[in-house]
Amino acid sequence: MATLNLKIDPLGNWSKTILSRYPFPPYWWIDDMTLKSRQSLLGLELDRAQSKKRACLTGYVSREGEMLGFSQAARLAWDTCHFGCEIWQLEHMGAWGGLPGREAVAGALIRETIRVAGEMGCRCIQARIPVDNLVAIHALERAGFKAMEVHSTWVFDLLKWEMPRKRNPQMIRDFRPSDAGALIQLARSSYNRIPDRFHMDPHFPEDASNELYAQWIRNSCSGELADFIAVAESEGRIIAYATLRDFGDYDGLSNVRIAQFGLGAVHPDFRNRGLVSDLVIHNMERLNRRHGRFSLIATQGNNIPAQRLFLNAGFKPATTALTLHYWEGD
Repeated sequence: MATLNLKIDPLGNWSKTILSRYPFPPYWWIDDMTLKSRQSLLGLELDRAQSKKRACLTGYVSREGEMLGFSQAARLAWDTCHFGCEIWQLEHMGAWGGLPGREAVAGALIRETIRVAGEMGCRCIQARIPVDNLVAIHALERAGFKAMEVHSTWVFDLLKWEMPRKRNPQMIRDFRPSDAGALIQLARSSYNRIPDRFHMDPHFPEDASNELYAQWIRNSCSGELADFIAVAESEGRIIAYATLRDFGDYDGLSNVRIAQFGLGAVHPDFRNRGLVSDLVIHNMERLNRRHGRFSLIATQGNNIPAQRLFLNAGFKPATTALTLHYWEGD
């Protein structure tokens, strides 16, 4: 039994095995997405990992030559630049077969991933693993990964569910380029009390974690990280915003059109008025005009105010994952 470097393809048809056996492909929890769509999106991710220099694709093969699991990890260029240290992301890790065997496979895969990434200068590996994939979570913990947050994803089906009405429609409008400065200022002060994976990790300086969101909204305003931004305005003052990224049908790879909410914030003086819910609904109205099907939104599992907001906007809980971090020498 051995781990193998799949980037140099030492095992025939390994990608076909992964596509047919891996139980957690992209959007595995959306019932209306076809198996073909999930496999197409996973295949795209495998191809991208193969093409990247700072990435690793590792397979685990039995003595009989049967592939029993794989892991995929790659460098996070933006995070690395922002925090000033080499950061990678474990994008997939899965094992199949009997339970005792899966535990051994997962352990071997993560040890090899740590070794390969470390040889390329990696200091931190971040992982977000579905809670259904407990074998992987336990393997990561044994390898030194530490839990940083519970990640809760919610979904709205624009085809089947009725969209709620806005409570404050007169205060909601589309983003204008001149709003960017106000949004960046609001972002810089809005996330320092949220128990996210950056603020909960003592290796990341607090000021850098706060500034991350300012850069995120800056890149959203430029169109790099968002397709829609809704803002709330009171007496000429920007008091809240919400961003949305429209992935569409992934250039024809998916049978359903999907969008993902990114950032949302509201000034403390205007909380508990339903403004962020209104902003989310406003963006979904625009998405609906593009014939989008599923709108996704996520937050930390212990961020109860945000989850109440999701309920008010008509979303339903869809899936939960655990975010873990590994630091070299920790």
